[in-house]
Amino acid sequence: MMGVTERYEECMQKLLKELEEEFMAILADPKMDKKQKNLRTKPLVTKKQILLNTLESLQMVDKNSEA
Repeated sequence: MMGVTERYEECMQKLLKELEEEFMAILADPKMDKKQKNLRTKPLVTKKQILLNTLESLQMVDKNSEA
């Protein structure tokens, strides 16, 4: 049976791929200027960092519980 951390990591990879696709679509949009692109991409970068931080926290908990 797969643990919580492994399931989270699997889901996180899918979410990161979706965020990356959305990010690239924003950057490729010729209708937006640099300021608009920055305003639209900042939340995506923040979401990505939250996902990565959560994974790191889960891995630390797993590591500590094994010790």
